[in-house]
Amino acid sequence: MPYLLGFHPTDSVAVAVIEDSRIACVARIDLADARVPGRAALLLGPFLDQVGAGGRLALVGYGDDPAEVPTVVRGVAAELPLPAFTELVVCRGRWWHVDRPEDVEPYDPAASRIAAEAAYNGLTARPTRSDLEGLFRRPSRVKRLPDAALKAAARRVDGMTPQAARLRLDSLLEAQLKGAPMTLTTRECAELLMLLDVPAARDGFWLRLGRDTASALVDLWLYVSWRAPVDLSLGAVCAAGLAGWQSGTGALVTVALERADGIGGWHPLWDLLTRIHGLALPPSALDEIQAVMAIESA
Repeated sequence: MPYLLGFHPTDSVAVAVIEDSRIACVARIDLADARVPGRAALLLGPFLDQVGAGGRLALVGYGDDPAEVPTVVRGVAAELPLPAFTELVVCRGRWWHVDRPEDVEPYDPAASRIAAEAAYNGLTARPTRSDLEGLFRRPSRVKRLPDAALKAAARRVDGMTPQAARLRLDSLLEAQLKGAPMTLTTRECAELLMLLDVPAARDGFWLRLGRDTASALVDLWLYVSWRAPVDLSLGAVCAAGLAGWQSGTGALVTVALERADGIGGWHPLWDLLTRIHGLALPPSALDEIQAVMAIESA
């Protein structure tokens, strides 16, 4: 659960939707909200409305009170419209099934096989949500793009046809997805930033996005957002959020939108990310979007 959320939750109830024997999506609410009767169903309603009738839920409560947390988890499970096939508690370095409190196990996710698998697949779990928020703050070692580089990139992109802009963005993404570590030059970084304002180029990004590329694209767009002036960074911030949506790190979508709200302004990717978040669309919804895009561009 921490690796799917992107951070180690505390004072929370996390809900994973299981479809076809796999985790389809994950959501989290504060334990304080979960305590209030009816609040969990209200907050999680849009998220669960997207789930098919065959979906089942796994609920995990995180807190410090071994008597209260199981009670809250049971209450949330009773409120939600889908059946819960397992209800778990994580408390004081231990975990157990709500209906089997005598079977207590040590809780040490860093020492489990899951941690190694998550690292292999590019998933990380930061200590707190604040650490996840810190991803959108420019590290001191990263230099802002010079104004001259931004102006030159804007001129180059303005001179491209829509098809050329799409090919350019696609070639830049292809080069970075093949390379490890990332090797963006100042010119390339500035061009990527400007290309996000071109509809045809954004389509190229969408068609590149998927579970296999998502983690790398999160890193790429975060880097572009760090180097961009704050007033020009909105598109890159939202692109990172969209990649986070596909990586399965649902909290990254929320954090990206919070950062976007702090920047202000409007961008097509902000509008898209807001709609995805508001409708609580699962990552699998991208398949349908890409299928339509492929037909339209054929």
